[in-house]
Amino acid sequence: MNIVQMRKLSYDEVSRCNKCGFCLPNCPIYKIEGKESAAPRGRNAITRLVIEGKLELSPEIEKSIFSCLGCGACTAACLPKVETKELIFRDRECFVGEGFYPKVADRLAKTLDRKHNISDDDNEERGEWQELIKNLPEHAFEKEHAEVIFFVGCVASFFPMVQKIPVSMALILKQGGVDFTILGGEEWCCGFPLIGAGMPDKIKALMAHNLEKVEQVGAKTIVFTCPSCYHTWKHLYKTDAKLYHATQLLDELIKNQQITPKPVNKTVTYHDSCDLGRNSGIFEEPRNVIKAIPGIELVELPENRQLSVCCGGGGNLEMVNPELSGKVAQMKLDTIQATGADMVVTACQQCVRTMASRARRQKIDLAVRDLTELVADSLGRKLHDR
Repeated sequence: MNIVQMRKLSYDEVSRCNKCGFCLPNCPIYKIEGKESAAPRGRNAITRLVIEGKLELSPEIEKSIFSCLGCGACTAACLPKVETKELIFRDRECFVGEGFYPKVADRLAKTLDRKHNISDDDNEERGEWQELIKNLPEHAFEKEHAEVIFFVGCVASFFPMVQKIPVSMALILKQGGVDFTILGGEEWCCGFPLIGAGMPDKIKALMAHNLEKVEQVGAKTIVFTCPSCYHTWKHLYKTDAKLYHATQLLDELIKNQQITPKPVNKTVTYHDSCDLGRNSGIFEEPRNVIKAIPGIELVELPENRQLSVCCGGGGNLEMVNPELSGKVAQMKLDTIQATGADMVVTACQQCVRTMASRARRQKIDLAVRDLTELVADSLGRKLHDR
């Protein structure tokens, strides 16, 4: 995309920003940095000036556009509902075309092209998290045909800190009597990181491969523990398969009495991840699941649902500016600690990784768990021994 195309797609949208400032207290980056170029309205002003030819691209402008988390909190608070996140992602695409972008994105693109995952590991190792399950035969969850595909995602497949998420989800599905399979090494990245990098054209090969594998399995349903994978499939992939986030399916399994949680005596708070909550509209299902576990006391964060604050792990910020990402994570943890909860529960592997890493680094005594882990715990130790 060039600046002419950017003008055609974005000018009317960005012109609706009236600079009122309602976005300012809702933007995590602005709250940390406190300068106009870090604010949604400031980025909108930059976009408009670039389109009008009144501002030249520069490293400073690049830094502003690529420091956005893509969380969408600005639009949630915006009176004219300016889609600033979408504008920023279009800006990034344009900036890539003009050569103004963090060059670490090139490494990401090359890795996805070669290895089909974000961690640059052998893609055949995607299913190695199954080794965490005692006495499970090799490739036990990899079948040629199944009603449901569990699409695990790159982060939970390759990062040890969050590999308990697919372990928990797979065992819950098994106990719930769900006919499912994983794609193992045949699962490729959904392509979401390329959107945040301003390289959406490079997603096509990934999409085509994943859609072909779904067709080969004959699955009618795909379930995701990763909200970003779910959001990407929901908005970009063209498939007749029914798409579920794990929280939606867990809610159904409990209501249909396919699984029955047992007491867990904890005080927990729930973090609405950006791509699951604000960007996909899934707020109540995870809360239904938490409330269905006897003994749980749920304490809401002061900023929840549409106004939830990002964990700091969105928009490729961790790749571009890890220090800034860490400061946002710290701000989030401070708010969580103030609730007095023993545990923060979320439904996003990236949120778990971002918050747990910061808590460990800062020696903060706080349990950070994915909802699938909490549900698996509530189904008893025997679940993990199978």
